[in-house]
Amino acid sequence: MKIVTALGLGCATTLPLNKTFAGTSKSALSKENPNIVFLFADQMRAHALGCMGNEQVITPHLDRLAEKGVLFSNAISAQPVCTPYRAHLLTGRFGHTTGVIHNDIRLPDKELLLSEVLKKNGYSTGYIGKWHLAGHRNNPVDKTNRRGWDLWAVRNCSHDHSNPQYWLNDSKTPVRVDGWEPDIQTDLAVEYIQQNKNKPFALMVSYGPPHNPYKAPQKYVDLYKNKQLTERPNCPDSNPERLKQYYAMITSLDDCVGRIVSALTKAGLMENTILCFTSDHGDMLGSQGHRLKQRPWEESINVPFIMSYPAKIKPAKKDYLFSSVDVMPTLLGLSGCPVPENVQGANLDQLLTGETHTEQEELFLFNTHRGGGPGCDWRAIRTKKWVYAFHSFGDWMMYDLKNDPYQLNNLAGNPAYKKRRDELRRRLDLLRKKYEENLPLEGKMPMPIKLPDASEKKAD
Repeated sequence: MKIVTALGLGCATTLPLNKTFAGTSKSALSKENPNIVFLFADQMRAHALGCMGNEQVITPHLDRLAEKGVLFSNAISAQPVCTPYRAHLLTGRFGHTTGVIHNDIRLPDKELLLSEVLKKNGYSTGYIGKWHLAGHRNNPVDKTNRRGWDLWAVRNCSHDHSNPQYWLNDSKTPVRVDGWEPDIQTDLAVEYIQQNKNKPFALMVSYGPPHNPYKAPQKYVDLYKNKQLTERPNCPDSNPERLKQYYAMITSLDDCVGRIVSALTKAGLMENTILCFTSDHGDMLGSQGHRLKQRPWEESINVPFIMSYPAKIKPAKKDYLFSSVDVMPTLLGLSGCPVPENVQGANLDQLLTGETHTEQEELFLFNTHRGGGPGCDWRAIRTKKWVYAFHSFGDWMMYDLKNDPYQLNNLAGNPAYKKRRDELRRRLDLLRKKYEENLPLEGKMPMPIKLPDASEKKAD
């Protein structure tokens, strides 16, 4: 299939793929600097992967990548909603610091981005897919907000996955292509890899699925035709059609990942490439009686994260606490680039390469919502064993994740756990002080937690 790409296929003119920007220093790189390919889905929860124990979903390529790389079981979206997460990813800073505290806020032009640091140190850069940091949902994104990615094939914000279009580089008119949007974005990614295989590059691909509307191509839906799908034990209502479409969209992404792995392998780049797959946040899908995201339950905050870097990192399944603000400094650390001083996330490069064994003990989670939607304004702390959250009405939830992984028993109001609750609240207050977060909590009382009789339910 011929599509209009940065190489000019299917069009009359060839567009520039890698122009040099001020501040670029090609001599700063050496053979040891790895390539970076960062793939992320929209609204995919960690539990929707075979390698995370889900026997219902079909994800062979991702499972294989996890087997050969590092699978993080405690990867956390520190603010589980689209625009704030993307600001975390690119700045390594929390939303209350950058000002990006809910959707459709413009990422301030003064913020230093991952792409800018990489380019200053000699990397070629490319971004494909959803952006959602321009302060609106219109297209095209202005050049200042784009931050000068060398390749820019972006649709600012849309969930019309079956109507692919993107704005290429400086074009004011979109490229429209028939097909499934993730396939088109993967075509672009594969072509970018082929074009840049002889120099260090950093490529981000932001896929739209499995974000609702839950509607996948029929060939992927058919893979689930004879599967009996069951909800998680904390989901009071059954919706097998929704689950089927959600999983089918994930399987489509799995195929895309397989194609990118194949392209890297054929180009001889797999060994020295940091290849990541993750998501901006999860999806409640009816668990606890809630839908979508912006909640501190695991279905919303726990995201998939797989990292492959064979040259430096041994395959393993790790329960390291890994926050969305940690991604930027960790990628910079692994690539040999300096981490900006104002970054709030942790650089886990030495932990991943085995040079240290010191782990984070707790993560700060934050959410606020324009209009104060029910249950959308809260602060939380997440450890390997516990999650605790409060809102403007007081203690909201506390769960023992080791003994209650489906969060069926809320201990926040249990007198027997008062000491534990007070300790977690004290630690959370210290995290808020550490990160200088003191925004007032607003909003409406969260919807009641609805739990089913889990005795006959099976986990995904």
